[in-house]
Amino acid sequence: MSAVLMVIVLTILQFIAGFGVLSLFKISLKPAMQISLSLLMGVAVFSLVPLILQLNYMPITRAGVFISLVMACLLLNMQYKTVLAQLKTIAKKPRFRIQLYEVPALIVISLIVLISVWRCFYLPPTSRDLTSGPEVIAEYAVREKTMVNSVFLVNLETTNNQFKSTFITSLQVIYKYAGFPFGQLWLSTIFVCFLVFLYHALSLLIHRMLAGLLLICFLAIPEMYAYTFMALYDYSNAVFFFLAAWFLNEFMKTGNTRQIAFAGLLMGIATYIRSETLVLAAMLALVLIWIDRRKPGGFRRRLIPAFYFLLPSAIFYYLQVNVYIDLYLPVSYEIKGLVNPNLLDLQPLFQRFADINTELIFSKLGIIHYGYFIFIFLFVLLIDIIWKGWPGKTPLNWLYAVLVVYLGLALLGYLLPLLDLPNSTKRGLFKMFPLMLLYMGNSTLLIHISRNIEKWETGLRAVRADARR
Repeated sequence: MSAVLMVIVLTILQFIAGFGVLSLFKISLKPAMQISLSLLMGVAVFSLVPLILQLNYMPITRAGVFISLVMACLLLNMQYKTVLAQLKTIAKKPRFRIQLYEVPALIVISLIVLISVWRCFYLPPTSRDLTSGPEVIAEYAVREKTMVNSVFLVNLETTNNQFKSTFITSLQVIYKYAGFPFGQLWLSTIFVCFLVFLYHALSLLIHRMLAGLLLICFLAIPEMYAYTFMALYDYSNAVFFFLAAWFLNEFMKTGNTRQIAFAGLLMGIATYIRSETLVLAAMLALVLIWIDRRKPGGFRRRLIPAFYFLLPSAIFYYLQVNVYIDLYLPVSYEIKGLVNPNLLDLQPLFQRFADINTELIFSKLGIIHYGYFIFIFLFVLLIDIIWKGWPGKTPLNWLYAVLVVYLGLALLGYLLPLLDLPNSTKRGLFKMFPLMLLYMGNSTLLIHISRNIEKWETGLRAVRADARR
């Protein structure tokens, strides 16, 4: 009972913190999307609190951590009038109603989710990347009240996991102090809220029955599902990368500066989780310069949205690498030594790109890792091209985001040889799948099917109304 109560308390605090962030940016969405996004942002805020305590040389005690979490919630909601106005707006919006045809898909999704949440709660961390890095650092942080603890006195020259982002370390510390010895439950919050956001984002575009089927296909990606209960960086990184791409796409529809600034913050969080995401962010930002190339104002004006988008990522990268690792840790970590010293030789780039295709995607191993999701996406894309020609602007934006991850991972493997194919690149492809999902949500084929279903529903309602009369 105490564990359930603590989960409720943490969830409420995460919602308050995240909702405060959304209110600062005046982000307003459907209630379910707003709530799920608030919780996701709350988890991100939580992940920064122990790090901030560490950067200020404050002891990481239970009281200190939870007082700091409450203070963060209060500070992010200082503009309480705006927050209250946002809450009233959500309350006035129509409530979500589950239709009978949604029930089968939602039951399947719920069962898959319950299995993941239970495994996340019940099983201890087993991944080597976690147990030789964030998990052991968090365990000793709880004992020694500092993240710069005796773990760094041990000879860990065979791994670099102790130098990875403090995102997981911070969340593990919070959840261990909350009474969960394995931590990890923060990952279930990210998983569940992400699915809620995806389902409603798809439902804005296509019929809910199709949205449910697509979400089941997404959940059936074996390797990605496994990382919903194995706590590592890649699933969380994929979530915030997708959210950044979603708000980037919204900005390209509306031109609202707050949306591009918020997209930049989300990409900054993705970069905080995995620092090499900065390269993918820069590639994604190129679309902002390209789409407005014919508008008046010159090249400098087109750079402003790209600046908003990239600045948070640069700040988070600098904070994590140049500040925390270089200035706070007692052992040195030479980042420059990780970069490919022979960048003029492009053969490794082409080889990595070929290996991604032949070993990870279009292979028997690829089907074992990712199921048939990529092939479903390619089938839908092919039908769209054959039937209606080249996709329109919005689906093309999602295709570009897919291409950024597809080509960007090969580029990252070339720039940083330590990002190997069977581990880092394999998990890096997680970022591509929700982008593919949203392309299918914008697919001409699926939108056409959705409209026909809606027409059939409208006719059926009319027949029932006549029968009642």
